[in-house]
Amino acid sequence: MTARRPRRQRRPDERPNELLEAALAVFSERGFHEASLDDVAAAAGVTKGAIYHYFDTKAELLLQAIEQHQSQGYELLETSIPDATAPATVRIRALLRKAFTSNDDANRAILVMLQAAAREVPEIHARWLGHGPLKAWQLLATIIEDGQESGEFRRDVDADIAARVVLSGVLLQVLWQKYAPGVPGLAVDRDRLIDSAADLLLAGLRTDPSAKLHTRK
Repeated sequence: MTARRPRRQRRPDERPNELLEAALAVFSERGFHEASLDDVAAAAGVTKGAIYHYFDTKAELLLQAIEQHQSQGYELLETSIPDATAPATVRIRALLRKAFTSNDDANRAILVMLQAAAREVPEIHARWLGHGPLKAWQLLATIIEDGQESGEFRRDVDADIAARVVLSGVLLQVLWQKYAPGVPGLAVDRDRLIDSAADLLLAGLRTDPSAKLHTRK
């Protein structure tokens, strides 16, 4: 059960962000369908009327909570990747590691909640796809194309498809880890997953197939 947050004095511009953070935590824990605005209000330490002052519906609250979460996450992702002067291989490894190791448990809970809510609020699921996975694929594809332009990678590889396949594959494996305790053989070490995915991608991109791959000790 979500604990009630102690009430305190807030500046007016703080409250919407606090409500969005509380909503995302509650929806991720209980599921969008099961969670109520009363639950969100209790977690934020406000009345339900305070929520309606800023958001018209539960769906709008979820939508804005997801968009805020994605905006913050994408900003962190972009700032964590070395600039274009760094080799593309270095930038790709940095992207994969940052994308799948930051707040792993919290992000997985959000992903599970969104998959479950896809039928009930398909427009929110679609916005998540466009502002999350799609943007990440495009960022990775751009780095691959930079490597092709510099001669670091083969030019005959479809950068867009390579980015989609690698990121969606890792994303699905991360999502499935929620069910690992009940499915023998499903669990996988996160670092092993990310490093091996990067190795596979870079092995297919390199112009020199004999180039040494990253290996974990």
